[in-house]
Amino acid sequence: MKIELRKIFESAEADNSGLTDRQIAAVINSIPAEERMARTEILAAINGPHGSNSPETRKSIAETLNYMEMRAADSREDRSRLDRESEVRSLAARAGAVAIPSGGSASDEGAQEWRSLVPSLSEYRAISGGVAQEGGYTVPTEISGKYIDALKAKSTFLRGLPEGSVIPFTSATFSVPQLVSSTGADYVAEGQTIPEGQMVWGEVKFTAKKIGEVQWASVEVLEDSAVDQRRVIADNLLRDASLKFDNDAFTGSGVNPIKGILSQGTSTTLGAGKVTVTYDDLADAVARIESTNGTPSVVWASVDMAAALRKEKAAGSGVYQGGSPTDAPASTAWGLPILPSAFLPAKTVIVADASRIVVGVRRNATVRISEDARFDKDQVGFKLTLRIAGVSLAEASSVQIVKAAAS
Repeated sequence: MKIELRKIFESAEADNSGLTDRQIAAVINSIPAEERMARTEILAAINGPHGSNSPETRKSIAETLNYMEMRAADSREDRSRLDRESEVRSLAARAGAVAIPSGGSASDEGAQEWRSLVPSLSEYRAISGGVAQEGGYTVPTEISGKYIDALKAKSTFLRGLPEGSVIPFTSATFSVPQLVSSTGADYVAEGQTIPEGQMVWGEVKFTAKKIGEVQWASVEVLEDSAVDQRRVIADNLLRDASLKFDNDAFTGSGVNPIKGILSQGTSTTLGAGKVTVTYDDLADAVARIESTNGTPSVVWASVDMAAALRKEKAAGSGVYQGGSPTDAPASTAWGLPILPSAFLPAKTVIVADASRIVVGVRRNATVRISEDARFDKDQVGFKLTLRIAGVSLAEASSVQIVKAAAS
């Protein structure tokens, strides 16, 4: 209808002819009900001092039509933006609890999961959460919150912890209460006073530490890459952050931002000649944890000791304890998952009750994307930041560190 009206106006303007009553009625009737102001303006022009057929009236009607077309274009843009937002929310809902894929094409389910975490160039402009002072845009809270699951999938240390051991906190300092001692329980005869117990509490405080990294990619690389380059960049950012955290979570000392469990657990060094940690040694560590009412749940092993456990053979028969070499490699010891880590020192194995280990998360791992920081170079920046507090043990006996002899 708007195209036909435009033709009417152009024809009338060309031959300086007037608008007929039928044409005027067509104009009035074609205006949507929600455009009441436009209808009023046209009627005012027709009934004005210049009359219905004057050039001034035609010009006024044409301007009103122009404004209607502009508003319609804005409305279409708003609907397109809402459609993009709805698509991102739908992708995030389908992703659910994220398990980071290790490979595969960009068209597989893993790629869809990543698209719910890292918006594309067209998507992130439509998402709320712009950070003007940083020149970038952040993914929504409900999406960025999934990054802690993604980081956990990458981190050997965090994979060994139950969900309840990763605790969000909202202050600058993460305080973990610790029961130092508890005494006073005793047998009580009938009618006698029950003795009062005494609990001594302490606390360990950690300051949130930030892990961060920035990666840059040219617009040409993002547009022309045969793979989903945004997924690759996000995967690399998370991998780097997880490696940095794992390093300190295992081996960090008092001078590191995060103090590791090797500095807090109970250590046992095997006697001379025992140059590898065996399944028997792990059984001893499991018993030590159980003796304090703990529940062993995970085994972390240095690369050499993880290999030694897989290659351990039964005495006499020569049969591999972990199963046939043609089967899947042994991944458990006494029912506990074995997680190898390159950050553990050689000849080291840790058996732990992971429910007694606590990690504080001040801010989930978040990716922010900016087209503006290097606007002159036509580059897009990807920034990952994570604020995390120290690793705390409820008691040293919950983490049993077994070290093989040097020779």
